[in-house]
Amino acid sequence: MKIWRFHEFGPIENLQMEESPVPEPGPGEALVRVAYAALNPADKYLVGGKYPRPGKPPFAVGRDGSGFIEKAGEGSRFKPGDAVVLLRSEIGVQRDGTLAQYVVVPEVSLAPLPAGWSMQEGAAGPLVLLTAWQALVGEGRLQAGNTVLITGASGGVGTASLMLAKSLGARVVALSRSDHKRARLLELGADFAFDPDDPDLVKGVQSALDGGRCDVVVENLGGPYLQKSIFLTGFKGRICVVGLLAGLKSEIEIGTFIFKRIHIIGIAMGAQTAEESQEAWGRIVSTLAQSGRRPQIDQVFPFDRVQEAFARLGQGAMGKVLVGPMNS
Repeated sequence: MKIWRFHEFGPIENLQMEESPVPEPGPGEALVRVAYAALNPADKYLVGGKYPRPGKPPFAVGRDGSGFIEKAGEGSRFKPGDAVVLLRSEIGVQRDGTLAQYVVVPEVSLAPLPAGWSMQEGAAGPLVLLTAWQALVGEGRLQAGNTVLITGASGGVGTASLMLAKSLGARVVALSRSDHKRARLLELGADFAFDPDDPDLVKGVQSALDGGRCDVVVENLGGPYLQKSIFLTGFKGRICVVGLLAGLKSEIEIGTFIFKRIHIIGIAMGAQTAEESQEAWGRIVSTLAQSGRRPQIDQVFPFDRVQEAFARLGQGAMGKVLVGPMNS
């Protein structure tokens, strides 16, 4: 089979396509014939040696995707040919992931493709939706009628957060530096969209909210934007830090943080058990089924153009970047 592996940490160009035997599943595992793999910024960090507790190269990144069961163990709940999606596990972090034609996955981290979803939507949805759910519901304690601020709203987690927040009855303020993306976010259901670099951002958002503040923040940027999120958060609001696309370090005004009694919480899918992911995934699928919303896909690249796909991801995709079909 063909697989994209890196043999030492460094630039993303270290990922190279090579031939490898089709792996054999062990106890409690299934062999999945990959249809589509989804890229994440964390994949590039991992190849670059900037991700916590990575496996030892060589291996393939790619931690989520969709595919078909090729081989399942005795007593499995799956049978060959079943369409599945991959939830968060150690694949693509500790061992070979989905940038391959076949991947071995713990069965507890597999779920049936949701009814009515395409294989592309199945690849694009799980990791970002699980992350957004943890931020909004698990730690953000979102209630219907709350106001949610989403920074970096046009990315994978950003669009997933928008879909879920609207499906749960929240009002959404979306931030993006792109005029085109702000317009698209409004089309996707955001109530308001602003440029995070606007010097009058705080006043603009407060005016749009009739002087109000945000109850929950999904912070995808970090860096200098965290302080802006604090300004826009209301009393006892909850800022869920998902990403650090704008920088590893932030300076905040302690007085504002204390006076508002704001909770700042880190979101890490790696800390969630497989059982917790399955429970959350069931609730996510049910929520989206009721609202009719689907994962947003920016662009799909052929399997032999993975480097171009990562370049697109770095340009600021609107939704998820996919690679596939893998076995065409």
